[in-house]
Amino acid sequence: MNEKEEEKTFAERKTITEDNPFEKKTADEKKEKETRFPRYSVRDIVFLAIVSAICLVTCAVMPLVISLQHQIFGIAQVVTGFQLAFFFAIGLYKVRKPGALLFMATFTGIIQLIMAPPMFFSNLVCGLLIEVAVFAIFRGYKKNKAIFFAVLLYNPLSLPFNYLYNLGIGNTAMTDVANNAPWSAVGMTVAVLAIAAIGGLAGLKIGKELAKAGVLK
Repeated sequence: MNEKEEEKTFAERKTITEDNPFEKKTADEKKEKETRFPRYSVRDIVFLAIVSAICLVTCAVMPLVISLQHQIFGIAQVVTGFQLAFFFAIGLYKVRKPGALLFMATFTGIIQLIMAPPMFFSNLVCGLLIEVAVFAIFRGYKKNKAIFFAVLLYNPLSLPFNYLYNLGIGNTAMTDVANNAPWSAVGMTVAVLAIAAIGGLAGLKIGKELAKAGVLK
C-alpha cells in the first residue's frame, strides 16, 4: 500500500469514527445511561403485586395483637417484621429498579387503607424515605447490600412515624406506651430491627436460589 492509499484509508476510518456515535461513547455517557430510571415491564408490575399480596396475607396475624398496642410498644411491627423484610427482599432481588419498594409499600398500603388509614400513610412515607436514601447512597438496588439496607429499615421506620402521628392527633393512649416505658420501647425497636435483618437475609438467600433455578428471570 502506497502513501496516498494509506492516507485515504486513515481518512475513511476517521470519518466512520466521527459519524458513528457508537464509536464515541465516553465514560460520562455510559454513567448517564446507568443512572437513568429504567422502565417497568408488565411482568415487573405483576411480580411485585403478587409478592406484595402474599406478604399481606402472611401479615394477617397482626389483627390478633392490635389490642396489645396500648400495652406493648411495637408489637405489630414485631409480628410482621420478618414477613415484610423477607418478601420485599425477594421482590427487590427480582426487580432491581428505583421505586420497586415504594410500589410494594403502596400496594400493601392500599389494602390496609380499608382497615386503618394511618397504616397507608405510614407505608407511603416510609417507602418514599427509603427510596430516597437508597438512591442517594447506592444509586439503586443493583447491589444486594442496597436491598438489605432498604428492607432492614422499612418496617422499623414505621415506629417513629406512628409515634409522631399519634402525638400529632393527640392519641395519648398510644404515645404513653413509649413514654411510660422508654427502655422497653428501645428494646422493642432493637427487636424489630433484628427480626427485619433476619427476614432480609433470608429473602436475599431465597431470591438467590430462585434466580439460580431460573424462577426469577
